[in-house]
Amino acid sequence: MKAAVLYGYNQPLKIEEVPKPQAAGTSVLVKVVGSGVCHSDVHLWKGELETLVPPTFPLIMGHEVSGVVEEVGELVPPDIEPGMEVLVYWAYCERDDKYAQRGLYQLCGLRAGAGIALYNGGFSEYMLVPHYRYIVPVRGLQDLEAAAILADAGVTAYRAVRKTVEDVEDEDYVLIVGLGGVGIFGLQLLRLLAGARIVGVDVRRDKVESAAKIVKLHRGDVLINASEVSDVRRAVMEATGGQTFKAVIDFVGTEKTIETYIDLLSPLGVYTIVGLGSEYGPRIPIHKMVLNELNIKTVLYGSIRDLANVADMASRGLINYWDVTAKIKLEEVNVALERLARGEAPYRQVIVFR
Repeated sequence: MKAAVLYGYNQPLKIEEVPKPQAAGTSVLVKVVGSGVCHSDVHLWKGELETLVPPTFPLIMGHEVSGVVEEVGELVPPDIEPGMEVLVYWAYCERDDKYAQRGLYQLCGLRAGAGIALYNGGFSEYMLVPHYRYIVPVRGLQDLEAAAILADAGVTAYRAVRKTVEDVEDEDYVLIVGLGGVGIFGLQLLRLLAGARIVGVDVRRDKVESAAKIVKLHRGDVLINASEVSDVRRAVMEATGGQTFKAVIDFVGTEKTIETYIDLLSPLGVYTIVGLGSEYGPRIPIHKMVLNELNIKTVLYGSIRDLANVADMASRGLINYWDVTAKIKLEEVNVALERLARGEAPYRQVIVFR
């Protein structure tokens, strides 16, 4: 099969013919239809994740995968069968514990990620999934190729919104920071799952304009291009009529974004960090946080149940994922990574195999 193989940090991926794996036992072989190029791939490619999840080279990257079941091992139950359209859950749990028992495979004590650490991913024509429990069947999707991005960007945004709205009431204001490949899903899902009033902010005009076209905003929702205002904090507060925010969902996660927006929380407010823009953040205003009982939440991917819920919402046409993808060929993967590293990529680039 054809695959893009990474042999070392900062090296171009090599397009090669490699042995096609075979399914056995609990494993499932998936014929890849779409494979998203995620910003985590850039971090991995540059060696920025080495202390967290050191990869094993050579490695086939790619953890946002949609496809069709090609073959199954002898221990796979009959409800997973060849020809079935699926999304692949990429956070594998090597040893079951209390988190795995709850479907929180991304948080189990001994974990490995497809296309990130021990297991090859979806930058290839076929992908071997080690256990059928990481297979999420899908039906009725408008575009199976584009739906690959639901397997990471979509489910991460879903978990972030779901954890945040636990603390949000209908008339509260929520701020979305970053309207890129994950933030655009956060904007959609927040509008679907909560009655809160929304302010969204990004530094790129194209992201703000696209979000306004893609998301069905309510009257009173405001999107702000931070690069076109002299004082973004003032612009954000003017959008709410001076009201502070019950929640901020930060899909950027840099020292600058946290420092800029954490002060805008109202009492009992929650700041949810999703993006990994900085390894360390700013100094935390401890006095203000304690005096106002502010909370910081974080999000890592989502549970297997979260992915199933996102797939169901997408199949019912509630989430627009097709307008936020740019389809590319496997041979363009290095250009896609470089474009993403420079911040010049469209919402989500998806490798398709046609």
